[in-house]
Amino acid sequence: MRTRDRRSPLLREPAPDSMGESVGLGGMRLVVAPAAGRLRHLPPMAFHQGDEWVSAGQALAQVEQGNNLVEVHAPLGARVAGILVRDGEPVAKGQPLVWLDDTPPPEWRGEARASG
Repeated sequence: MRTRDRRSPLLREPAPDSMGESVGLGGMRLVVAPAAGRLRHLPPMAFHQGDEWVSAGQALAQVEQGNNLVEVHAPLGARVAGILVRDGEPVAKGQPLVWLDDTPPPEWRGEARASG
């Protein structure tokens, strides 16, 4: 289901349910649990100057539901700005899990200008 908030043009459309929904404001995206269960974090894809970075579609975590696992995917490539739920904690469907910041670091913005 696609929804759009007409009150704020900064809110982006949610990702498909299999990825977990995400809501954005500016360069920040909040990723929420696609299902209820117990959260298990997965390792980051890359590090840059001490920050964790993930790529679009990368599995961030898994929600355990008995014998079933539901993966939570990053809706875009971004820096992990905050983890809101600890590994092993129970989560509810729709509960905020991770903040992502898709603002490129200053040195990457400079490289883009130099190459463009």
